[in-house]
Amino acid sequence: MHPERLILGFLVRGDVSEARLFEGIARALGVPPDGTARFDIDRPSDAAVLVDVTLRPAGFRTDVSLYVDVSRASGARGLTSVAVATRVAALLGEEVIVSPPADDPAVASTWFLVTPDGKRFRATEASLGEDEDAVDIDRATLRPE
Repeated sequence: MHPERLILGFLVRGDVSEARLFEGIARALGVPPDGTARFDIDRPSDAAVLVDVTLRPAGFRTDVSLYVDVSRASGARGLTSVAVATRVAALLGEEVIVSPPADDPAVASTWFLVTPDGKRFRATEASLGEDEDAVDIDRATLRPE
């Protein structure tokens, strides 16, 4: 039987090494250090948390998707991307952006910026010109959440 997986995601400002990122995610989700593994369709893993990372060229560089086994991660049932992003921002000492919850009316046009000290701001996405694969925020639009 396949585990029930919760899908979560966020983007980290810096280009974070895989080892540092996986350690932060494991700590944030209360799994052992070896409880995270790279998501790889060709080499399935039984890890509690599968991590898919895409490095973007500018803006918030490290795009993270998590597939969390809810039966093996501490308090995972009902966990949100915002909650995990807040924990990871503090553990990595990096700014993180995350989409607002799906029921938020502004979900299509805004992000939550989470600072390493846990502060949250609503922000509008900034255009980075020709680079469609980059995501950044317009700091002039920051509003405390």
